[in-house]
Amino acid sequence: MQDSERDGFIVWKDEYSVQFRIIDEQHRGLVAMTNDLLKGCKAGGNSRDAVFMETVRKAVEYAQVHFYTEEKYMKQAAYPELEQHKGEHAAFVSKVQETVAAFEQGKADPFDLAIFLKEWLLSHIAVSDKKYAPYLAALPQ
Repeated sequence: MQDSERDGFIVWKDEYSVQFRIIDEQHRGLVAMTNDLLKGCKAGGNSRDAVFMETVRKAVEYAQVHFYTEEKYMKQAAYPELEQHKGEHAAFVSKVQETVAAFEQGKADPFDLAIFLKEWLLSHIAVSDKKYAPYLAALPQ
């Protein structure tokens, strides 16, 4: 186990790859943003909340662009579980918005959201995204 993994950070591994360049690049971007959130939470200090909110905003915007991209390619590839996958994306966005609202009301800890993002991202890539990988393999990159 690498030091960054022991610290709770995500270390990109080849096993996360769906073998589709643009989606893998976007996944790496989401991993980096999740790690930024974790770093911000661990750093603490007075600016933690402001940095956290800015990073969350950027991560959510980036995730929505990524979801659009992913869904576009799944549609082109006639992926049979597209609607279910879109539902997972919608549930994720809803959960993040709900948690951010709770945070803004002082009812949630930033670290809870960072851990949720980390766990969801790794699970989603490793399970849900891997299912569509064979379908995308036929598409031009």
